[in-house]
Amino acid sequence: MTKFRHVLVLVIFFLGITNVFSQKITSQPVVKPSEGKALVYITRSNGAMMVNFRVYDKDLFIGALEYGNYFLYECEPGQHLFWAASENRDFVEANLEANKVYVIDLEARMGAFIAAIAVVPQNPKEKRHRKMFYRTVKKETSILKFQSKLTSQDKESNIIAALEKYKDLKQNNSTKIMVLNPDMNFENADKPE
Repeated sequence: MTKFRHVLVLVIFFLGITNVFSQKITSQPVVKPSEGKALVYITRSNGAMMVNFRVYDKDLFIGALEYGNYFLYECEPGQHLFWAASENRDFVEANLEANKVYVIDLEARMGAFIAAIAVVPQNPKEKRHRKMFYRTVKKETSILKFQSKLTSQDKESNIIAALEKYKDLKQNNSTKIMVLNPDMNFENADKPE
């Protein structure tokens, strides 16, 4: 009888383990903004593991984002200019609505000496963007960053140069500036089917 009991316990154990690992998680929780605020997930989806990208909201330094992390940046709704710097500077004009969640991805690109960067607004209507956001929220580590705790004093020369570059791009009607529209907000981080 003892041998039978051991076999029964092992069978139940392996069935339980199989059941746990076979369940598919199809939704990940999304942090919601405080009432009257907008929330932006700033993610890193690909390569350049040794390079930290410096992220800004116009003249405010948000922080350096490492590979495998993302920021949760809560801010006032309205017009914002998000940009990041590495070997280059890349820009996204954003119009954010209150109580909404948006996603901007920092993509590493081939650079001459170190990785270049592309700042790409994510659209919940595109399957690959939903898939990337689901994977990021599921696997990566977040770093909470809020405007009230940040300073930009030591980044002043970088900010001035970037805003001059942005001004030049705008004057030349450049297509290099991406746009994040108010309707590009994410309700959840569901796994695309």
